[in-house]
Amino acid sequence: MKEFKNSVRISGMKKKHMILSGGLITLIALILILTLPRSIGVILNGEAQTLKTRAWTVQAALENGGLTLNPQDFIQPAPDKSLLGVDQIVVDQARPVYIEEFPSGQVTLIYSASRDGEQLLASAGITPTEEDKVQVNGQLFKTNQPLPYAPEYRFEVKHAVVITIDSPEGIETIQSSADSLGDALQNAGYEFHPADRLDLPLETVLDQDLTVTIQRALPITITLKDQTIPSFSAADTVGEALAEVGISLQNLDYSIPAETDPLPTDGNIRVVRVREEATLTQTSIPYTSEYIQSDQVELDKTEIVQPGEFGVEVTRTLVRYEDGQEVKRVDDTTWVAKQPQNQVTGRGTKPVVKTMETPDGTIEYWRAVTVHATSYSPCRSGVDRCYYGTSSGLPVQRGVIGVTRTWYNLMVGQQVYVPGYGKGIIADIGGGIPGEYWIDLGFTDDDFEPWSSWTTMYFLTPVPDYIPWILP
Repeated sequence: MKEFKNSVRISGMKKKHMILSGGLITLIALILILTLPRSIGVILNGEAQTLKTRAWTVQAALENGGLTLNPQDFIQPAPDKSLLGVDQIVVDQARPVYIEEFPSGQVTLIYSASRDGEQLLASAGITPTEEDKVQVNGQLFKTNQPLPYAPEYRFEVKHAVVITIDSPEGIETIQSSADSLGDALQNAGYEFHPADRLDLPLETVLDQDLTVTIQRALPITITLKDQTIPSFSAADTVGEALAEVGISLQNLDYSIPAETDPLPTDGNIRVVRVREEATLTQTSIPYTSEYIQSDQVELDKTEIVQPGEFGVEVTRTLVRYEDGQEVKRVDDTTWVAKQPQNQVTGRGTKPVVKTMETPDGTIEYWRAVTVHATSYSPCRSGVDRCYYGTSSGLPVQRGVIGVTRTWYNLMVGQQVYVPGYGKGIIADIGGGIPGEYWIDLGFTDDDFEPWSSWTTMYFLTPVPDYIPWILP
């Protein structure tokens, strides 16, 4: 009995060792399986690839294969799943999805691995209606179909606008996402005669709700002396209808109904051509002249801005013809056929800076005036005493120039140049010569030079803020 128990114990121990040995072998085999490289199929963005890896999890295998994962990526099986029993991994990478809405112009950017267009739009809070127009990457969006793989998706969602149509058939409201008003009306079944009128162009871009009024053309018949013209018109007046077919009422021509009347209900319009012949006696009416200041004309010059035209006074006898038949003869009286047009001369107020080479160097001037120049010195001023001071406080010397009191009040301090004398400044008052532009050139008694001749005085730059346009 004792020996039997010992044999049973020994047998049990052998069985236990066998179990442990088997488990160890299994573990070793599992380790070998997980450590040896193995090939796993990867479907990356719809393209089949093969990945060799020793990794234990899906995420590790993908990262070891050089793929950077983002939280928005779709990965099947899950990234943390063991590779045991996994033969294929499906990866759809997240891509930028731009959703631009019209007519608001709002752009929404999301990142998603989904290829479900409706889901992508919903994630941006957009649920298109049947009237809205949706394009993806330039192609018309098709619902219930996955989007093709692409590096990015660009949605253009054109929301339908409300179009109110006021026509003779009544008022109708439609919704459309067409590009233009013409496309929207055509899609809604509207047909137009070429003469129909719309108060908005058919090319109007549908970027907001709008109202369009349609005026249907009616048949009309235009009768002239030797011609009948059938047509259609949606014009408001007879004159507009005539203009549409290229008929203009000139001079005394008239229409029945009148050109300012609405189209007649029967559509009949008669055009009467009228001419008058006259025996004319003409008399010229003289024009007058006037002067204005002009900043387009150079200072101190004049230019005819508007030439004068003679008027015409006419005496006539009129004979009236309608459609070639004389209907009236009237002895007329005298009337002014053309009013005279005054001649307008512009006096220049535009200072023009010019340059001139002189023995004293180059000067810049903005006005040149012909003047009678005389000269004076402290003891040669035409009185019985010597005056060494001037009205401006400067001493009498070369460079000081005297002018009449009127000129002095307007030009004191103005720098000038006088050929043969040189540069100077208006700084003194003299008596002047009646009826002439006059200046008095200052000298000292020691360097006095006698002057009594006509010369040109040049006004030097800078141009002052105030300019006497007409010199007194």
